[in-house]
Amino acid sequence: MKMIGRNLTAGLAVLVGMSMPAFAQEAAVTVVLGDEPATLDPCYTAARSNGLVALGNLYEGLTARDHDTGALGEGLAVSWTDLDETSWQFTLRPGVTFHDGTAMTAQAVKHSIDRTLNANLTCENRTKFFGDSSLDVEVVDEATIIIRTPERDPTLPLKLSNLMVHSADVPMDAEVRSAPGTGPYRLDDWAAGQAVEMSAFADYWGGAPSVAKGTFIWRSESSVRAAMIAQGEADLAPSVASQDVTDEFGVAYPNAETIRLNLDQLKPPLDDRRVREAINLGIDRQAMLGTVISKDASLATQIIIPAIPGWSEDVRQWEYDPERARALLEEARADGVPVDAEIQLVGRIGHFPNAAEFHEVVKIMLNDIGLNVNLQWFEAAAKNRMQVKPFDEDRLPQIIVDQHDNTSGDPVFSLPARWSSEGSQSKTSDADLDRLMSEASQATGADRVEKWKAVARKIDEILPDAMMFHMVGYAAVGDRIDFTPTMFTNSSIALSKIELK
Repeated sequence: MKMIGRNLTAGLAVLVGMSMPAFAQEAAVTVVLGDEPATLDPCYTAARSNGLVALGNLYEGLTARDHDTGALGEGLAVSWTDLDETSWQFTLRPGVTFHDGTAMTAQAVKHSIDRTLNANLTCENRTKFFGDSSLDVEVVDEATIIIRTPERDPTLPLKLSNLMVHSADVPMDAEVRSAPGTGPYRLDDWAAGQAVEMSAFADYWGGAPSVAKGTFIWRSESSVRAAMIAQGEADLAPSVASQDVTDEFGVAYPNAETIRLNLDQLKPPLDDRRVREAINLGIDRQAMLGTVISKDASLATQIIIPAIPGWSEDVRQWEYDPERARALLEEARADGVPVDAEIQLVGRIGHFPNAAEFHEVVKIMLNDIGLNVNLQWFEAAAKNRMQVKPFDEDRLPQIIVDQHDNTSGDPVFSLPARWSSEGSQSKTSDADLDRLMSEASQATGADRVEKWKAVARKIDEILPDAMMFHMVGYAAVGDRIDFTPTMFTNSSIALSKIELK
């Protein structure tokens, strides 16, 4: 197995497999995923199972990230400039066509932005990247728009790489199964429970890709996905468990994913900080490395990886101390905290390789220190809905296993949605934290970095989570294709980045 360096630069992987008659069409590629997308609505590509299929294939944003370097560049906009502290002007790319044959216009771009930020939709792209922000879009002419923000936002061009542009015919207040986008591939068919098929879009503004046809299928078992690559039944499995890859066809890569336990501060006993501290002390993270979690993963103290400016070296790494954890729970119990109340550990089926084993170990460790934790599994769509407001008032106190990737390079894409009082996924309400986040979001340069570090320290003080691991991904790649995984591979399989041998 090859290992791509942790500096996220691309390395060459020479991978060997078998070629089978199923590949009679040389320009066709089959990708096998862990689960089926819940929807291909352009408003929900932030959800991993959806984005793997749709991002960079069916839909594009005004700006785009380079998959090798992470640098921000042109997308459906060819230039942008800040007119003042709260106004940005974007010049649109000429000659872009939607998959339904209509031209991309400034009005369609405005419609896409307005729909994404529409509070009547539980739009995951809005909740993850924009929170409760509002944008005022002015159509200047068919090639120009001006976007105004309520307050200074130096990261707006970066945020717009995560807002997908689609036809103006997509309804404003209703979720759709798919929509006409501008990407290099158009959707041919989605047979529920079987496969998503797409083909190269003849009128794509960026030219024809090497792969003419892509088929996405899904198998929940990692070993099955790996075997399909070895047997020539598929070309790429972007996520397999470490024990299922071999030197023959496997490659490891840093995928920017972080796993945390999201602790329900709105429900007792998790509303007591002593209980949350006990959870952090009661998990033996070191014992999980190399067993239920890859030995190449690293311990996490924050939701963002150390390479992102704003990561703080001052945030503590919790050591395993079950005796101290039990003492904290006894102290809380003596003060009337219902420590024995049932806590629901929420898992998502097929969330990540070895997820079942990970969840079982967490449950065992937390019950060992004296909590009453029961594990319950949910499909992706149901689990994702549980994470965003409005929360079910009748729920049990929950520990939700959350996996988040920040490939955008700034804490603003990770922290406010999770921990600000108005954050779409937040169960935290702290005026000082809100103030610190607001100041950090508007700052620039070195001042911005230091302000985000202050936010990280405040979150550590409140302790709304148990941070677990920065993950490493493993891909299985067949011998018909040249493909090098990057930190974006866990959120998007852009078929145009695949070359046929």
